[in-house]
Amino acid sequence: MKSIPASPHDNRVKGLSGGLWHALVLSLLAFTLLCLSTESHSAQIIFAQNGLTVNVAPGETVAVPITVSLEDTSLPKPYASFGLAHVGGTLDRNWINSQIYMSLNSSYKTRQAVLQVKVPADAQGGLYKGILKTVWLRSNEIVAPAEFEINVDVDSFVSCSQVPLFSDIVSSQESINMRNNKSLQIELSGSVAVPDGCEISTAEYQLTDEYGELDKVEALQLGADGSFTVAIPMVASRKGNDKDGRLYTVKFEAENKAGVGESVETNIVVMHDNGKK
Repeated sequence: MKSIPASPHDNRVKGLSGGLWHALVLSLLAFTLLCLSTESHSAQIIFAQNGLTVNVAPGETVAVPITVSLEDTSLPKPYASFGLAHVGGTLDRNWINSQIYMSLNSSYKTRQAVLQVKVPADAQGGLYKGILKTVWLRSNEIVAPAEFEINVDVDSFVSCSQVPLFSDIVSSQESINMRNNKSLQIELSGSVAVPDGCEISTAEYQLTDEYGELDKVEALQLGADGSFTVAIPMVASRKGNDKDGRLYTVKFEAENKAGVGESVETNIVVMHDNGKK
C-alpha cells in the first residue's frame, strides 16, 4: 500500500497547537511567580500608637489622635482607601466613634486620624479593650490587614461633691477661772466626716484671741475614722476693764476637692472675777 504524505496544512495546525501550549505554560508559570511574589511582599498599614491606653472619666469624651502610615509598598503608585471597624474585644463599640475613612498613596504615605472616645456617665470602673481592624475599600496593591488595639481605662473613683462635715465638738472647759497670767491647755475633741469619693487634703484649727495676742493657725491631726483631739495653749489673763472677760474662739477647718468645711465656733472665756475666791 502506498502511503499518503501529510499536507503542509496539517503541519501548520500541529505547529500552532504546540505554540499555544507553550504560551499557556509560560503564562501559568508567570502567574504562579506573580502570586508567590505578591504573597511574600505586601504593603503594610502601620498604626503608630497601636496598643495605647486612654484614661477617661465617666461621662467624659476625649479625642485620641492616631498616626497611620503606608509602608513597604512595591508598586510605583500605591493607593489604599480604608476605614476602621470594631471586630471584637469587651469594649462597647458605641463608646468609640470609628467612622473614619482615609486614603494613603505615594504622595501621602502618612496621615493622622482622630478617634472620639465617649464613656457613659454610669460606666463602671475597669479596663475595656476593643480591636479595630482596617476595611479595604479599593487598592491597586496587596496590603496586609492591620489590627488596632485601644485600651480605655475608666476611672473608678466617685467624684467628690461635698465638703468635710464636723460634728461632736467638745471642750474640756468653757471658762477659765484661775490665777492671772497662768498658762494652761484647753483640750478640744470632735470628728470630721469624709464623704464618699473625697479625700481630705488639709485640716487645721484656728485660735482667735479677743486681744490679738495668741492668734494662731495649727495643723490638725485626724485619726483614720476622722476623729481628733487637740490641746490648745491659752493664758489665764484679762484686762482689768474687761467686764465680760477675755474671749478665746476656736474653729476647725478641713478641705477636700469640693471645698472647705468649717466647724461651729467654740468659745472659752477668762472670767472677770478671775483669781477671786
